[in-house]
Amino acid sequence: MSTPKYKHLSFEDRCVIHEFLDRGFNFTHIAHRLGKDRTTISYEVRKHRFLRGNAKPNRPCCFESKPPYVCNACPKLLYCRKQKYSYDHSVAHNEYKQTLIIQRSHLYITKEQIASINDIIAPLMIYKNHSINQVYASHPNLLPFSKSTFYKYIDLNIFRVRNIDLQRKVRYQFKKEQLSPRPKTNLKIKVNRFYSDFKDYLEYHPNASIVEMDTVIGTSGGKGGKCMLTLLFRQFNFMLIYLLPYKQNVYVTEVFQHLKSVLGIDEFKRLFEVILTDNGSEFMDPDSIEIDINTGEKVTSLFYCDPNCSWQKGSIEKNHEYIRYILPKGTSFASLSQEDCYLIASHINSVPRLSLNNISPYEASFYFIGENNLEKFHIKKIEYDDIDLSIRLLKK
Repeated sequence: MSTPKYKHLSFEDRCVIHEFLDRGFNFTHIAHRLGKDRTTISYEVRKHRFLRGNAKPNRPCCFESKPPYVCNACPKLLYCRKQKYSYDHSVAHNEYKQTLIIQRSHLYITKEQIASINDIIAPLMIYKNHSINQVYASHPNLLPFSKSTFYKYIDLNIFRVRNIDLQRKVRYQFKKEQLSPRPKTNLKIKVNRFYSDFKDYLEYHPNASIVEMDTVIGTSGGKGGKCMLTLLFRQFNFMLIYLLPYKQNVYVTEVFQHLKSVLGIDEFKRLFEVILTDNGSEFMDPDSIEIDINTGEKVTSLFYCDPNCSWQKGSIEKNHEYIRYILPKGTSFASLSQEDCYLIASHINSVPRLSLNNISPYEASFYFIGENNLEKFHIKKIEYDDIDLSIRLLKK
């Protein structure tokens, strides 16, 4: 039987040591029984042995400096007048746990490291809303400890960063029941465009470029105000953002006509091979998206998620969190321009992602989308330390 090297002794291991010492077994036998090195057993016994009785110090134990270092199995134990060392599994394990608590409470970080983190990392997290993963990707040399340790140090108020400065999950509220029912969707337009059809398509085209589509509304978005159309290349988490004056299908159509025009039909077909969206009324004119108005050719395939199944396009739902860092829920989009949307998208696409092996969506998609197309999308690469995911980004 073998045990991994450096693995800590368990309570059961210490019970075995106690029992074998009481029976007079040597360290070699005990080590063989536990699958450890005999020096491990020797160190354990010497470290956790304790003195029994009130014998005088001038009468040292017979085993003070030689194995087994304790008197557990000594036949003279009951009437011996000398000092007596013993090993007990419960005492040893309690001391071990106390040692762990003390060791783990120490700070393994220097004053110089704290100063460097406060000077460079803290402003990025406090003022630009950088995540812990992002600062690890951009400044690995300044953070010589694990992410869990970083959270621990923040809890202990070692840095200027506080828990309130960390990126928080976007809180989604349950939608209130509507007084009047929504108009029913015309199911005829969804024939051959259901989510089951989407899965069938992927079986025959496993390498298809999938783009998820959705909208993000401001305070008045549901009442006819400005909203955002978001398009996410699922494979790279690369997102495009277009400002719509109203949440209506005619403006969604205008965005796609613009994309077909600036990219060219061949590039549009390559990049937007499949589009997956929800059942919003603004997406209920699929032909205007799928068909090239100049030739009548079908240039993309649009599919709809099942009702109330937003998780089927979970990548774009998750990516909307980055928009909400900059424009929190309840913020009006009335003053936004398309240039603002290009800027927001550039910063979001430059954030390194753990899911992309700590590179950004911009870097991950660079060769697939192409530098020329990135320029047509008006997306630029932002240096890691210049990324700003706060409302300050849009202050002019």
